[in-house]
Amino acid sequence: MRFRLPLIGAALILAINAPDVLAQQEHRRGFGFSGSLGWSTIGGDFGELLTSGIPAEGSIWYQPSWWRFGISIHAASYSAVEPFQDQTISQMEFQLFGTFLFLRGNLVQPYAQVRAGATRWRPEGPLFDPNPPPPDVPPGENPAPGENGFQGGLALGAEFWVTKNFGLDVAGLFSAFSTEEFDVPILGITGLSSGTELGFRAGVVWFP
Repeated sequence: MRFRLPLIGAALILAINAPDVLAQQEHRRGFGFSGSLGWSTIGGDFGELLTSGIPAEGSIWYQPSWWRFGISIHAASYSAVEPFQDQTISQMEFQLFGTFLFLRGNLVQPYAQVRAGATRWRPEGPLFDPNPPPPDVPPGENPAPGENGFQGGLALGAEFWVTKNFGLDVAGLFSAFSTEEFDVPILGITGLSSGTELGFRAGVVWFP
């Protein structure tokens, strides 16, 4: 009984809002916003150095019809492989994307998204710096260099519209990236220059 009441309440909200949601989805135009958290694992060259992380993403977009076009900022922190699993490397990405919407006019709206942009990876400590800092470097400063590159990927997911303005979003993602080549002497790794990301995200969508 403890779990039935919230489920019944959610079902009633969906049933009450369904006519407005369907009418709005059919003719929707304009700007929207989304935010999400997820999980992803790293492969390729970078898979020798990193394991998994929890990315966060925020986006703004414009929807003229069956398509959306927008920009997003993606940030994550990934753990290094053993025995340095307490060390992390941050990732920042600035992406442009296009999203094609299937089945407009439905409470559940599946989509496919293509995305591409710039990526930057940077150690969050001095461990991977080929030139370790002197003892007089204050704690908290990060002298390790960052690596810049390009990224492209695909997301397949669906939105679940609760009201005409608010929905939930879930998706699976795959991307590949390439950076300037660099080495990690302490791990005996050389020539890192490319990698892949595989994961999922869950978040919210807001359409004013």
